[in-house]
Amino acid sequence: MGLLGGAQLVSIGRARADHKVISADPLEVVSILNSRVERYTPIADFYVRNHYRSPSVPAENLLTIEGEVEKPRRLALADFSRVEKRGFGAVLECAGNPVSTAGLVSNGLWEGFALSDILSMARPSGSAAYLHLFGSDGYSRSVPLERAGQDALLVTSLNGQPLVRNLGAPWRILFPRWYGMDSVKWLERIVVASAPLPPKENSYLEMRNKGPGQIDVQPLPRLRVKSVIVEPADGSVVERGRLRIRGLAWTGEGTISKVEASGDGGNQWRDARVDRAAGYEWVHWESFVQLDRRGAVELVSRATDSGNHTQPEKKDPARLDGYTSNWHHRVKCVVV
Repeated sequence: MGLLGGAQLVSIGRARADHKVISADPLEVVSILNSRVERYTPIADFYVRNHYRSPSVPAENLLTIEGEVEKPRRLALADFSRVEKRGFGAVLECAGNPVSTAGLVSNGLWEGFALSDILSMARPSGSAAYLHLFGSDGYSRSVPLERAGQDALLVTSLNGQPLVRNLGAPWRILFPRWYGMDSVKWLERIVVASAPLPPKENSYLEMRNKGPGQIDVQPLPRLRVKSVIVEPADGSVVERGRLRIRGLAWTGEGTISKVEASGDGGNQWRDARVDRAAGYEWVHWESFVQLDRRGAVELVSRATDSGNHTQPEKKDPARLDGYTSNWHHRVKCVVV
């Protein structure tokens, strides 16, 4: 993609989002989505999910590439001067993000260098199959080498600003359409290898009960299709009549093709108007339901993507892990 990936900077609303600090060390910040959300999440409100303490920004920014390569490299920013800059809008979501508007998810305009261009400087060998990514905070992940050719970025700026410390400065990886645990921050070393790193316990794995004493373990998939209702907020008091429901939706497979909303707990559904998405971004959607009776109501949303994946009604009872939650979003309100 080009620098902006074809995105048009359309104003969705000027009020900022919001955020809440869950943990100070390691830092965890959720983005509150109920306010009038701009197209791109403000940097101050961007979600943060650190595994360890944020490292200090080094005096000299260096990236080492080694392992199954013909030409090991130790690169500084000046070495990227002849590499074309790229950028696009994309959602970043933590694999542990709940179905909620207090979310470990944000949408940003990312800019940097194509990871494939950076790796080509070291010339990976024919036996190369995985990238071991090491951050200066001590965190590491393995990803298939083929993912480097799918718009993966070495990110140096977000929303037109240099990357800040808590979001991975001086640079981090971004794998659009994949959960955030692979987009390693504070990247200092890439080891090209023929096999992945050994898994750390059951971290970031899909675990499903297959019967007595049988557990199926698989890597986590791409971002699962998901929608949330941002207006009205859970617990709101609303007036009888025509109610506007507003929300966000995103997916890791294709694009959002349909969002539906219900004003009666999921018995009857109405198609929502869905804005066009650019790049790998989330979409804004809007629907209206008629509420004529006083009392408690449950609003529900579900999204479908172009791969014909639809949010399930509830959590798969066979799942033993807490990752990739994407069932229907439910908001309870009182009609007066």
